[in-house]
Amino acid sequence: MGMRFWVANGLVLGGIALVTGFADLEVRATEVLPRQAGAGGVAIEQLETGAALAPGSIPTVAALAGAYLDRDQPGLATAVIEKAPLSVRERPEVAHLYARALFHRGRAREALAVARDASDSCGDSSSCPAWLVAKTVQQVAFFEQVVAAGIDDPQAAPVATRAAYERSTHEVRLVAVR
Repeated sequence: MGMRFWVANGLVLGGIALVTGFADLEVRATEVLPRQAGAGGVAIEQLETGAALAPGSIPTVAALAGAYLDRDQPGLATAVIEKAPLSVRERPEVAHLYARALFHRGRAREALAVARDASDSCGDSSSCPAWLVAKTVQQVAFFEQVVAAGIDDPQAAPVATRAAYERSTHEVRLVAVR
């Protein structure tokens, strides 16, 4: 038994040496924060470049602000939208992102006002797609519940914010799509 034990150990150690000798053990550095793709799989750097080259373009401002919100960076989303021309900021697709960014920055009352403006402008014109009409109506209902509950910062009162969300989804709202 002693000889078999030494042979088995020798084979195991030889196998380990063989594997480590021929294996590629190169260790590569990884990024601390991985690069995340923004809207449509576009890298955030490309969105930033596009917004810098065309700050008056509604799709580029909306895509960059949306990407920042998806990365939980509402301050950057707010900055991008506030730097855009007034005609871009007043568009419902940008305004509903602005309301979302304001809300995540702890400015619920301002978010409600912006969301109401976006919803009203969608209700007044038939230029808004159906998804945006529904999104703005739902956003206004949620922000109304948050403000009615006295919540300014959703981070400070997550349980109350969740309860406000639940109340806003239980309301029945009719949206007429033209």
